[in-house]
Amino acid sequence: MKRRSIRWYILPLFILLVLVLFFSASCLGSQSKPVSAFYDSGANDLIMTGTQFGQYVLFRFDTSASEHILTTPSAADIVSRFSSPVVGSVSVLAVTADGSNIVTLKGGANVIVKPSASTVAGNTTLTLFCELDNVTKGSEAVTFY
Repeated sequence: MKRRSIRWYILPLFILLVLVLFFSASCLGSQSKPVSAFYDSGANDLIMTGTQFGQYVLFRFDTSASEHILTTPSAADIVSRFSSPVVGSVSVLAVTADGSNIVTLKGGANVIVKPSASTVAGNTTLTLFCELDNVTKGSEAVTFY
């Protein structure tokens, strides 16, 4: 008698398990391509767009053969990436020089790059802080530290 009552519990439990696995697999499979926070510039210089600034956190350069230049977007493009820009807001990004040469950071229009943020030494990653200095439309300004 005990075996018969256990079977009645095992069958619904098994069905429930199959349904859970089915729905969890269908949820995972329905996602579109994954969003990456990593941008590989390879052995090329990069003029960053506002979209790239908002989408990626790490920018990698292959500096094994030569130096490279990373040019930031304009201050207007950077400010527009914030949903509610406020003076003093900070965005963080990192630049990796994957090789023995350096990466030089240059600012776009109305972007100041402090000397501490202007050069990424070879074989290192530099964390940069982008602070909003002015968010007034037409007078946007930012500084990279």
